[in-house]
Amino acid sequence: MDKPKILVIDDEPANIKLVAYSLQSRYKILVALNGAVAIEILKNESCDLILLDVHMPEMNGFEVLKWIKNNVRTAHIPVIFLTGDTSEQTIVDAFNAGAVDYITKPFQLQEMNSRVDNHVRSHTLQKNLQKALKRNTQLLDIIDSYVSFVKVDTEGVIQEISSNFCRFLQCTRDHLIGQNIRILKSGRTPPAQYEELWNTISSGKSFIHEIEDRNFRGGTNWYQVSISPNYDENNHLVDYIAFYENIDEKMRFKKNAETDSLTALPNRFKLDEILMQEERRANRYQHDFSIILVDIDHFKEVNDQYGHQIGDIVLQEFAEVLSENIRKSDFIGRWGGEEFLIVCPHTDQAGAYALAEHLRVAVERRLFSKSGQKTASFGVAEYQKGKTLESLFKGVDDALYAAKASGRNQVKIGKAF
Repeated sequence: MDKPKILVIDDEPANIKLVAYSLQSRYKILVALNGAVAIEILKNESCDLILLDVHMPEMNGFEVLKWIKNNVRTAHIPVIFLTGDTSEQTIVDAFNAGAVDYITKPFQLQEMNSRVDNHVRSHTLQKNLQKALKRNTQLLDIIDSYVSFVKVDTEGVIQEISSNFCRFLQCTRDHLIGQNIRILKSGRTPPAQYEELWNTISSGKSFIHEIEDRNFRGGTNWYQVSISPNYDENNHLVDYIAFYENIDEKMRFKKNAETDSLTALPNRFKLDEILMQEERRANRYQHDFSIILVDIDHFKEVNDQYGHQIGDIVLQEFAEVLSENIRKSDFIGRWGGEEFLIVCPHTDQAGAYALAEHLRVAVERRLFSKSGQKTASFGVAEYQKGKTLESLFKGVDDALYAAKASGRNQVKIGKAF
């Protein structure tokens, strides 16, 4: 049997030598000292795993990864980043770009070997499964105990589910077969994501995304789900097959990097990601969305009079009152300092204004435990399709400024730019 192939891309020959020495007994090693050489290799060679350095001259690891993921021939190959940069931003960017893992330099050989083996094994199982499904659906029994998958009909009713997935969910196959796939919904995945999912697979395309689904222990789990339509010999759509890969550990790390430590709300980094997603959906599906920018009135006086510890408590309580009064479909996060941002999908400026006014009253009526009554000013702006997020924030910033200039404790709507 041929050894699995691993491509090592690193501009430091010493790193390549160390990796190759550690892995060569189990794998065939291909090497590239820069991104351009790596791309030429990938045009002609199939690989089971890529170890990719982040920081390289001329073409960095993120640029190489973008080429890999945009190429049909290579998009499925798992990529592990090699990096000496352990900052949260770099690691989150790596996961968002499509990397399956990262290994920090200097290498711990035992850790590197373990991670490489795990990802090659998983990739090999998925490749073998895809081949088995094409040959004969009865071969599902062979991998039933090793891979989490579910098959649903065109209405979303579960026709088959692997025992591996059932063990993970802590339920029986009989409990799920015949049920609609909606039974796995946790209520935490945005409805717009499910809409995008069904629009994609209904058009005959595959859908790959991260989804938080429920289990039958009373909790939830995160998965990377790959859903593909399945056709009969006459090219008629008969069902869909979804493969689930548990990514709880990855999402825990990502959540820590995307959460404001004081208020436990999403931070600005996460809000930027949400805004870009809503921008794409708005332009693709012609959906409205609006944003609300909130600023606590005279917050500096709280810090000056009571101290920063009390100021932090006020921020936490303020975050609570906003979170308790938004809709389930809205996203709220701390934008910075005493500013909070609310993203309102499928909402025009009139709807966002009504929500902001509701929040304004809720804040005004709240008696904060350490500082008494506080008020807040609100700016509202609606995204204009085809425009930029910068123009959206120009509108909401101007609206918030107008609310403060007009006496605070009010809501203003920004102009479209």
